[in-house]
Amino acid sequence: MKQEIAIYGKGGIGKSTLSANLSAALADWGKSVLQIGCDPKHDSTRLLLNGRKITTILDYIKMTGALDYKKEDILFQGYQDIGCVEAGGPEPGVGCAGRGIITAFELLEQFKIKAAYDIILYDVLGDVVCGGFAVPIRREYADTIFLVTSGEYMAMYAANNILRGIKNYDTGKCRVAGLLYNSRNVEDEDRKVAAFAAAVGLPICAKIPRSDVFAQAERENKTVVELLSHKGAEEDVKDLQEEEQKIKELFRSLSQTIIEGIPLYEAKPLTDDELEAVIYNTVRTAAGASEEKSRCAFNNDLKEEAILKEESGGTREGKGNELTAAKNTDTHPYLSKNVIRNEPLHGCAFNGAVTMSVHLTDAVVLAHGPKSCAYLSYQTISSAGRRRLFERGSLMPVAISPNFQCTDMNETDMIFGGTQKLMETVEAVKRQKPKAIIVISSCPAGIIGDDIERVKGLAEPDLPIVTIKTDGNLSGDYLQGMLLCYTELAAQVIDKSVRAEKKVVNIVFEKVVAKNTESNFQIIKAYLDQLNISVNCRFLCNTSFDSLKNFCKAELNLLAYRDYTGMILEKFFTETYQCKFFTQQFPVGFAETEQWLLEISAAMGERETAEKIVMDNKQIYEKKIGQIKETLKGKRLLIITYNHNLDWILTAALDAGLEVVKIGILNFSQDEGFRTQLHLDCPIEENYDKEEREKDIEKYQPDILLSNYESGRAYKHTMTDTIPMCPDVGFFSGCNMVERWASLIKSNLQGEWKQDERLFAKYYTG
Repeated sequence: MKQEIAIYGKGGIGKSTLSANLSAALADWGKSVLQIGCDPKHDSTRLLLNGRKITTILDYIKMTGALDYKKEDILFQGYQDIGCVEAGGPEPGVGCAGRGIITAFELLEQFKIKAAYDIILYDVLGDVVCGGFAVPIRREYADTIFLVTSGEYMAMYAANNILRGIKNYDTGKCRVAGLLYNSRNVEDEDRKVAAFAAAVGLPICAKIPRSDVFAQAERENKTVVELLSHKGAEEDVKDLQEEEQKIKELFRSLSQTIIEGIPLYEAKPLTDDELEAVIYNTVRTAAGASEEKSRCAFNNDLKEEAILKEESGGTREGKGNELTAAKNTDTHPYLSKNVIRNEPLHGCAFNGAVTMSVHLTDAVVLAHGPKSCAYLSYQTISSAGRRRLFERGSLMPVAISPNFQCTDMNETDMIFGGTQKLMETVEAVKRQKPKAIIVISSCPAGIIGDDIERVKGLAEPDLPIVTIKTDGNLSGDYLQGMLLCYTELAAQVIDKSVRAEKKVVNIVFEKVVAKNTESNFQIIKAYLDQLNISVNCRFLCNTSFDSLKNFCKAELNLLAYRDYTGMILEKFFTETYQCKFFTQQFPVGFAETEQWLLEISAAMGERETAEKIVMDNKQIYEKKIGQIKETLKGKRLLIITYNHNLDWILTAALDAGLEVVKIGILNFSQDEGFRTQLHLDCPIEENYDKEEREKDIEKYQPDILLSNYESGRAYKHTMTDTIPMCPDVGFFSGCNMVERWASLIKSNLQGEWKQDERLFAKYYTG
């Protein structure tokens, strides 16, 4: 019967020496043995090979193409034909040795190396029990586990940690054989090890004495088993020293027990406090217990405070612009809702940072990650441009062809570190002569700890390098990636010494993935042009590196959207750069546009021009609303939406004589808190449950249902329409939408269109 044995222990505890001697003893019983070294030091099999160092699997993978892999290049024969394999690892301080173990095991499985052996012995580092180093204790590998320890605290701490790892894999299963006690002759050692063994319910399977015979064997590059076997063959066994005879018999007895079947036990690790009490033979005092009780009470108080804060900050009723969520960000002011509220991830931080940074049109964005990460981000960026090209035939260079490149991290980089590849890629990008290079890290780079800050040493006076450490989704969700991009680009690029100039503005936080972003900008720019105001920087949308660098040139900053993210950016620029912000977001609807124009023109000394613009458009608006009102007066409107600012459509609807029966606000990852300047008599329900939609339609019998999505169901007396997440700006955005409703109602939906209801129900809703 095949046996797979894992030997775990703290680094330097003598684990490799014991593993090699145990393999040699098992082989002396006539068993075919394979020893796999799973320590980056790759010295586990050295004594079995008379000191010869062998090629590790990871070095082999690094130097050899996958099509050229050969089993004999990584499998070597040692004492008594013991198979010897070393997994190896990366250079200290780079890459991921744990990931290397996983890769090495995959190659062993590919070659089916274990199939030819009776016993497989894994020699594994026990200081770290991460996913990679824990592979040998997975149930598909080791069926017997030994823990090597001594009387030193850290040795038993490591052994206890390993028991925790085993327990995570096993529920009530028995796979732990016990402890191998490698004596170090420290004070009170026997008692400490015995107490630990008793506390975790494991036997001490062997006590290995501290002996010069091990040093002698090391000098001769042999195991003690091999050394004493040769000595016993050359001399009468009786002439062996008593200590040598005892050590030889120890390994022989232990190996025999393993072959015949050693009892196995369940992993029962101790808590850290229990471990200390056992090792140091201490008893918790009443004062200690009282202190622990106080600590627990303190933690519970914190937990209750957090719950209360969550409950009070979750939603907001009433009017105004201040977001409740912003109050919860005093300690870390630039965090997404996902991070603050521990919501499920809404996308990836890496993707969010890349999507925003490519809008510096003369910079190259370099993703430090695999091709797959870059591909997904590229699709996100280009989807809006491709849709715009398909729908309107208009080309959006940033979205269609972003300046986006990738280091193409692969498995080898995950193991050995990708920093060198990053440095080489940056050097290649520099030859393209961009205005700047922006390096953004993905999950793999963050997991293995690649230091992207090192690339800043490659910067030149006229070619800065900016780093944004998102580490994929390790930093948070898509919005958190956006916020990291905004704040890091600003911090590393903006020149604070630039002086503000009159009638110059920046535009902040346009929604780059919305299809009307550019048309909205052109409308705003047309208003600003009439007011003799120039735009310096669009942060961040289709702008240049120098515009961002000279951000402080603007005397006033205009928020495109005054939602959750917009408020955070205003807070950031106000606190960091003492920037002045206009109080209104991009205006949507007649009332907002009128107020926006009059206020900004007053600030810039162009009031008369703005009043003329408003007067000309007011006449048009009133005429259109008068015509619409003839059809819509008295009609009922139900709104269920992710939008948190609806005044633009509500104003037009009320002006057209509609009755708003209810507003349901759905939870949205990028905004929070319904905001209105209107006096509304209808119910307003935040955190609306979309499952209540059908009930509310039945209850209120609306003539018009306005939502962000269609359910696929046709309603007998209700017309449905979709509300854009990012509406068009200007005087007529709300008016144009209610005008469409009037046109549809006048088209008599109960007439010719309803004749197709049977087919619609069969092929669309069924």
